[in-house]
Amino acid sequence: MKTFIRLSVMSSLLLLSSAIFYATKPNATEQSQLQKVYDYKIYYDSPTPDILDKMGSYDLVIIEPVFYSPDQIERIREQGTLVYGYINTMEADNWNTSFIEQLNEDDFFHRDGKRVYYPQWDSYLTDITSPHYQQVLQAEVDKQIISKNLDGVFLDTVGNIDNEHSDNAEILYEQRQGMVSWMESVQEQHPGISMIQNWGFDTLTTSTHPYVEAIMWESFHFSNLVGDEWAHDQIYKLRKAREEHGIQVLTVANEEKKQSEMLSRANRFIHYHDVAGYNEW
Repeated sequence: MKTFIRLSVMSSLLLLSSAIFYATKPNATEQSQLQKVYDYKIYYDSPTPDILDKMGSYDLVIIEPVFYSPDQIERIREQGTLVYGYINTMEADNWNTSFIEQLNEDDFFHRDGKRVYYPQWDSYLTDITSPHYQQVLQAEVDKQIISKNLDGVFLDTVGNIDNEHSDNAEILYEQRQGMVSWMESVQEQHPGISMIQNWGFDTLTTSTHPYVEAIMWESFHFSNLVGDEWAHDQIYKLRKAREEHGIQVLTVANEEKKQSEMLSRANRFIHYHDVAGYNEW
């Protein structure tokens, strides 16, 4: 019986794909460089010469640009691989001392008078409405993405807006508008810059969709998704965003390789399976 239920839900997801994908005319914004991406890899550690060469086997790699020189970036791009650089938008990492030392206390989000700390990541929640924080964050994009001639920027932790502020409509709106304001500013200074957003599905559909070309869904694991109503709604929402706004969907899984990839590809998402972790090749 459980198997039948799982297959029935899976079938509904596949039928959903036909209903959406072929009933809507593709948007012109879909003709971005990410349209040609079939596979990709995330790697956040320092590269070796061998790894730089191996990156050329992927259509897209997402890296931690602080570990790379412009020459190394160009070596990867020469192989036809798109290179996007990681920027942490809604958290400040303690390991990134050159960045966090630039921040004022008002650049951190405070709850009950204290910073919000994430022990797992050794980082603090930031306040994207802070004009000073927006300036520091934009300078980081200039330094790590633009000056090194990357193809685009991967904006991590945008999902913190939904996760941390959904219980307060006023703050939620302010943080979303802060993110929109910052994205607009970056794109005004660097027209055509390509952005990938990590998580924040509701923030995407309500606020940031005009500014990003793709969104990432981590932990895209078959068993956790196929029978879950929330996941079903999110798949529908992201597929609709793809059709209406040309936004590509990147999924990541480290479990159930075959089933997770099948579910992702069936919805015409771009899937990446990772077992070792982002710091291992």
